[in-house]
Amino acid sequence: MLPTYLRRFQKLRVATSRQHGEAPYKPALLLAVLEGIADGSITENRIEITPELIAAFKAICADLSTSPRFTAANFALPFYHLRSEGFWHLHTWPGLEILLTTSNSVRSFRHLRDVVAYAALDADLWLLLQAPTARAALRQALLTRYFPQTQGRYRPRAGQEALGTIRRQMLEEPAALYRTHLRPTDELDLTVRSSLFKRLVLEAYDHTCAVSGLKLLSTRSSPVPLLDACHIVPWALSHDDTLPNGVALCPNLHRAFDRHLFWIDADYRVRVAEDFGELSGSEYGVRRFEGQELRLPQRREWWPRQENLEQQASAKQAL
Repeated sequence: MLPTYLRRFQKLRVATSRQHGEAPYKPALLLAVLEGIADGSITENRIEITPELIAAFKAICADLSTSPRFTAANFALPFYHLRSEGFWHLHTWPGLEILLTTSNSVRSFRHLRDVVAYAALDADLWLLLQAPTARAALRQALLTRYFPQTQGRYRPRAGQEALGTIRRQMLEEPAALYRTHLRPTDELDLTVRSSLFKRLVLEAYDHTCAVSGLKLLSTRSSPVPLLDACHIVPWALSHDDTLPNGVALCPNLHRAFDRHLFWIDADYRVRVAEDFGELSGSEYGVRRFEGQELRLPQRREWWPRQENLEQQASAKQAL
């Protein structure tokens, strides 16, 4: 079985040009998948579009590409076109199967995420990849075949290191410094940061709604977020993904917060808009939380920043 996949990995259909040589995207994505299995971020035959996979892919392209043309990593095309190799199988979101069968490609990264839920490998290949020796052999086959000049620059944990850096920025840096790291035109970087923001906010608030106290945890092997990580000052205005600009809320309270039906005052208490009406006595309403103290993270430096709360509250006054 290993010799079969060694041959297939070394005969990938990759785009080539006389000036730039072979595009590295398919082998780079496979290397990222091998990394994910090795570090435990991929634990089942369900390869989802996660921050770990994107970060590893970007790092591999940056380290191993021989042409500047390939450093701006295009994630959507290899994720989609690997299906032509026969061992990579795409699974769409329910009801979107026809969009995959009638298309010869994907228009963008957003299009990929909207249509494709995950990819799966051949069952035999997935089983094979559980063995470290097999992963090492396939990794070396990819490096030798597609990156002979640069394989010495391969860093197995470069993606994890990149995620660790972004995580520290969100947890430790002031907003002004954090914004200097952003590349607004880099869709993959923004996707990674958005996903990490959601994780870190929910972890800091112990997966508990800061207003209602409802704690929601999914027990699936691939958990689905049941609470929202809400930007206090909208990202479109602030470009601020640091933890003090986040709060965990139930979806209905998130919508009410974004629509300025309530805000949080300087004492971290809920204040409901006077012009907000709801049926009296509703146990699912918002007004019942008037004056309630916010449930806050254990570490004070992760509490909502006062200037963020003031800006959100002042937005109500401007309506």
